[in-house]
Amino acid sequence: MFEIGYSHYAVILFLISGGLVLYVDVRIYKRDDLKKEKKAAKILGWLNITLGLLIFLVDWSYYIWFV
Repeated sequence: MFEIGYSHYAVILFLISGGLVLYVDVRIYKRDDLKKEKKAAKILGWLNITLGLLIFLVDWSYYIWFV
């Protein structure tokens, strides 16, 4: 069965955007001494990375068990 899936693109986008938020935004907020924004950026960056990994694991397990 041939299926077209876009979950791989979502995984890549979540991982890259999470990494960029952690790398760029956290540095900027640390430099400008913005503690609340730095904390929010860390939370959102790790949330993006977690969602990317979660989507990857769900997609992988689906193809292992059901396809």
